[in-house]
Amino acid sequence: MSRMFGRLDRETRRMINEDSKDRSQNSVLADKEAELRAHRLKVEYMIRVLWECLMEMGVTREEVDRKMQEIEKRGWTINPNGYYRPCPNCGKKVHDYTEKVFEATCVYCGTVVPMYPGDIEE
Repeated sequence: MSRMFGRLDRETRRMINEDSKDRSQNSVLADKEAELRAHRLKVEYMIRVLWECLMEMGVTREEVDRKMQEIEKRGWTINPNGYYRPCPNCGKKVHDYTEKVFEATCVYCGTVVPMYPGDIEE
């Protein structure tokens, strides 16, 4: 009888441990999802601002399409590793992971680094 309870106790502890791991992984995934959602909203905001600026300056949709095709012909692609700029203060790579538009903060020295799309290194 005690062997049976011992096995049940071990099995219960194993299940609790696995459940705890699952909850931890779900928490990490939820944080990552929130981070990606915030980044997507930031990109949508930047695109909207740039689009309206272009339209106010008289740029046509055809001109935008032509420029996109020109950039694609030069071989520009999306970098799956993300984009960065070197920190002007310490030289370390600064990645754009913040909710601020067109700026990021160096995690090494705290310098605020402009992150304008045309200036970003690949």
